[in-house]
Amino acid sequence: MRAIIFANGVLKNWPAALQADPETDLLIAADGGLSHCLHYNIRPHIVVGDMDSVDEQKLPQLEKQGVEILRFPARKDQTDLELAVHAALKRNVRQIYILGALGRRWDMTLANVFLLAMPALENTAVTIVEDHQELFCLHGAASVEIHGKPGDRVSLLPMVQDAAGVTLDGFEYPLNAETLAVGSARGVSNVLLKSSAAVSLSRGHLLVIVSRSG
Repeated sequence: MRAIIFANGVLKNWPAALQADPETDLLIAADGGLSHCLHYNIRPHIVVGDMDSVDEQKLPQLEKQGVEILRFPARKDQTDLELAVHAALKRNVRQIYILGALGRRWDMTLANVFLLAMPALENTAVTIVEDHQELFCLHGAASVEIHGKPGDRVSLLPMVQDAAGVTLDGFEYPLNAETLAVGSARGVSNVLLKSSAAVSLSRGHLLVIVSRSG
């Protein structure tokens, strides 16, 4: 099973490549992400957070419709999105897509991106989706095959520590078991040469950002 989580950032357009199926997908609204659900006529299975960005009048009706409300105190150590991710993990999902995680506040945007490096997500495929961009993190040792079109851009940014043993195949700028250092922009704006390419990592955390040409 996979989960689709709606965060309280910017969600201007629904990603064309992603379809939400309430029969097979676990749909979670992270607090104010509920507004995105309502905008797209999606009834989530779970609403989680301190509810400071939710219209409280909507919650009783949602509960009557079978929506699970997980309420937390405002003074807490986790963001609403982090709570939503943990709620998904407790339900044994193997894949998570996050919408609306970027753009509204830089502190929240960065916090949301760094969530991808959480040790708890090492064995779960988690992707932040925004329009034609996808962000996910490789936890070393790991590899991934990226599918797209020639000319699509892929940026690789080490997180937390240097990313060691980075090997790229099918890119304009290949790498062979090299290290990308934290703070270096060396991995920015690589380009797919064909419809698929491979990225592998030996050690560290590597943020992969795929920007599709549409």
